[in-house]
Amino acid sequence: MMRFTSVLLTLFLFLLLHQGSSPKATAATHPDIVDETCRRIADDDPNVNYTFCTQALRSVSKSKRADLRGLAIISLKLAKANATHAKSRVKALLKEKQLSTYRKSCLQTCRELYSDAASSFRNSVKQIKSGRYADAKVYISSAVDAPGECEDSFQEGDITSPLTKVNYDLFQLAVIALAITSRLG
Repeated sequence: MMRFTSVLLTLFLFLLLHQGSSPKATAATHPDIVDETCRRIADDDPNVNYTFCTQALRSVSKSKRADLRGLAIISLKLAKANATHAKSRVKALLKEKQLSTYRKSCLQTCRELYSDAASSFRNSVKQIKSGRYADAKVYISSAVDAPGECEDSFQEGDITSPLTKVNYDLFQLAVIALAITSRLG
């Protein structure tokens, strides 16, 4: 009986120690999905900035446990939030005094582009959730050009855009979302 108890105790301790080390082993054997995904899409698409990608996705705590579909949804929600923020930024700029007619026109164009982009990102999330990845890519593709079109409106009038950083960020988030969604199917 004593020998049986000793064997059980040894087995119990072994299982307890093994279980305690499993999470470390699991973490070591499963690559970081954010790092792996950003590296792959940055290697495949020269428009994707790897550092921007990892920082953006890691800013959402759920990305650590997400699968590729989850990362696509996270990236789209980040892009939608960014487009909404950009629209708010334009609204504030439109309140400035001494605004030239041309500059005002550019800002209004950008506001419309951001609004359409936010709507496209929202629709893309719905499409991904229903497994319609091709439709999601169409929506995202329509939004990818918004930041560039906004910048172009200022350049055509030979004036400096006050939205260059906003447009860079929005473009990055859009191409990241498109690249991840393209990997879904």
